[in-house]
Amino acid sequence: MNKVCLQLIILLLKKNMDKIYDIILFGATGFTGQITAKYLSEHASKENIKWAIAGRDQEKLLHLAKNLNENTPAIITADVNDYKSLCQMTSQGHIIMNAAGPFSRYGKKVVQACIESSTHYLDITGEPSFIADIYNSYFDQAVEQKSCIVNCCGFDSIPADYAAWLTAKKLPQNEPKSLKSFIRTNATFSGGTLTTAIEALHQETQKKSIKTKLKRHPDAPRIPLKIHYSKEIGAWAIPMPVVDPHIVKRSAYRLPDEYGQAVSYAQFFVRSSLMKVFKTVFPIAAASVLVRFKSFRDRMFSKFKPGTGPSAERRANSKFEVICFGTSPSSKAVTVISGADPGYDETAKMFAQAAFTLSDSIKNQTIKYGVLTPVEAFGMPLVERLKKSGIVVR
Repeated sequence: MNKVCLQLIILLLKKNMDKIYDIILFGATGFTGQITAKYLSEHASKENIKWAIAGRDQEKLLHLAKNLNENTPAIITADVNDYKSLCQMTSQGHIIMNAAGPFSRYGKKVVQACIESSTHYLDITGEPSFIADIYNSYFDQAVEQKSCIVNCCGFDSIPADYAAWLTAKKLPQNEPKSLKSFIRTNATFSGGTLTTAIEALHQETQKKSIKTKLKRHPDAPRIPLKIHYSKEIGAWAIPMPVVDPHIVKRSAYRLPDEYGQAVSYAQFFVRSSLMKVFKTVFPIAAASVLVRFKSFRDRMFSKFKPGTGPSAERRANSKFEVICFGTSPSSKAVTVISGADPGYDETAKMFAQAAFTLSDSIKNQTIKYGVLTPVEAFGMPLVERLKKSGIVVR
């Protein structure tokens, strides 16, 4: 073994010896962060994890910790505008769960600090440009530093990623396959989510959004992306500009032995009538034009402030269903994933269970490194965990 390799091993061992916490939740005082903190506190003892909450406001962190009834976490102060504080935070944990968005504004430095300290990173972003930027910029560094970086560990994009993967696995591996997912939900969104959506739309209009180019197989079936009445689902289907297709296509590209070589994917939002289609499409089309104007963006940011969101009562009446239909020349397959409130309660559950799955893989020494999709990083163990936690997978 040469001297450089030996020094690297010693450095990595030292970094891991300095880590105090299994999981650190950053952005814990935000709307989704608080729900996630509650879920972690209720499961930390059973999972045998030592954890902490982190953010820039110590008073808010203390208040949150005081109101958690079980397994009170430690508190770490860290600010995205102070890179040294981020590095001090990441050096103390094996896994950083990042709930501090918008991620295009605040997330990149957290990822950098994680990679620098050989710490693993999970987030709940749904921002396509941020995700492409992280994948394009940091894959090799993450592998070299032995970091596992996973975006989209909530409703964006665990249900879609897993529904497509499980459906593809039911079809012949060597045949071209078409995967179409349909999403039903009656959920509403938080201020942070709407702020993020406005930021993403603005980036698109300014042509500043970053893309990841994945080579398309010539035999992959073509799926028309248009509003249509779907006989498969018995309702109207609207193609939506969300991050899920990027994540699913990346999983398929990275795991050809499980998906096959020639795979197409498309995703649609389900509406029961043409009037509901109009009510869904018109505000998005209008916002796509209006986000060009700073006055509109400022008004929306003022009206929908981060940290606000639907009440517990409203969330209790929310639900979601993701249905993926797969077809190949000789076979058909379907996978359904469903649960309660997707944006917050179930996102917190998915986020936490992803972290617990990653913690298991660290202990079992089965962890993979790089910038990965949820399916790549967690595989079937997360499916089993989600089922046990009440999310239906069939």
